[in-house]
Amino acid sequence: MDIDFFSSPEDPFNDIIKGKQPGKIIHKDESKNFALIETLHPEAAIHWLALTFENTGTTEELKQDDRERFLDLIDFAIESTKAQVENYPLLQQGFSIKFHCGAFETIPHPKLHILSAE
Repeated sequence: MDIDFFSSPEDPFNDIIKGKQPGKIIHKDESKNFALIETLHPEAAIHWLALTFENTGTTEELKQDDRERFLDLIDFAIESTKAQVENYPLLQQGFSIKFHCGAFETIPHPKLHILSAE
């Protein structure tokens, strides 16, 4: 699937995925068009974002408009995070996944937050 990436100063995620902006990519799945990246403003020792390559609006809009893709993003977040336990031992204590709704989603882009248990 050829993705038309949306890039703007308000949405840096695709530029990070494409290597045009600095950012740490933990895992990238080209076949599913998902990525796991390190957040720039961590709220835990490990704080990653599982996100779609494409910017299709907010996380809530993805849930409403394409429930299957939203559920695939959740599966990707869980499975790709579990696969990193060996490289990130803090994850052995567990992790949580959350997403922001409404005004709490400061950058409208479908994404889930993965936070290590503290």
